[in-house]
Amino acid sequence: MKIKNIEIDFDFLDADDVANFENELKKVVQKSNENKSERLEYSEALRKECETVEEFFDNMFGEGTSKEIFKGKMNLKEHIEAFQEIVNEKNRKQAELQSLYNKYAPNRQQRRKRKWIFY
Repeated sequence: MKIKNIEIDFDFLDADDVANFENELKKVVQKSNENKSERLEYSEALRKECETVEEFFDNMFGEGTSKEIFKGKMNLKEHIEAFQEIVNEKNRKQAELQSLYNKYAPNRQQRRKRKWIFY
């Protein structure tokens, strides 16, 4: 998987990877909610949100990943776009898996029709 053209070793069809993703996602939501409850200057609020996303990347993919991806910039739009790339990849993998399931899961109504044809 690539995030901002940086290759990341992660698979949304691997249970261990997904469990880690789910745990880190909960932390992002919790920290984001905490950040919103604080009375901060706008610049500090932007910085805290960026730091939350960077912590997510470092916890998910290894220390230093956020520096490689964001190169020290604290641009919230870039951070959110990178985070969105992960969410988009998750959705693609889930759709891919569902497509495989649908390919091999027989249609219940068609099975009933075939059953009655033989009588």
